[in-house]
Amino acid sequence: MSGDVRAERHALLELDALLARIEALAADSDRQRFEADDNLRWVVHRLWIAVGNEALAYVRLSGLDPHVDQPWARLYQLRNKLAHRRLPDIDEDEVWRLTALRPGPLRNQVRELLR
Repeated sequence: MSGDVRAERHALLELDALLARIEALAADSDRQRFEADDNLRWVVHRLWIAVGNEALAYVRLSGLDPHVDQPWARLYQLRNKLAHRRLPDIDEDEVWRLTALRPGPLRNQVRELLR
């Protein structure tokens, strides 16, 4: 049982670290740079995919439902969109909005669970 608790905590710590990287990228960027810089967009996509992977790991370890329990279901859904859609089919407006607005509140939720 204690192994499960450590694994859950590890997933939350990874989530916090990934969200911190997204926050840092958003602070150093703006919408114009995001649109113009293919490398930045690729990194942001990969980080959100990794966030979704850790969210999925956390819910599985916690006995939650990755399709229902929030915010994990939204993160898992975003991960699936970014990982499985063709680049031209991705809603970059949504990705930028999430990048600019969501990491802080998500980190707060993760940190609450880490307490």
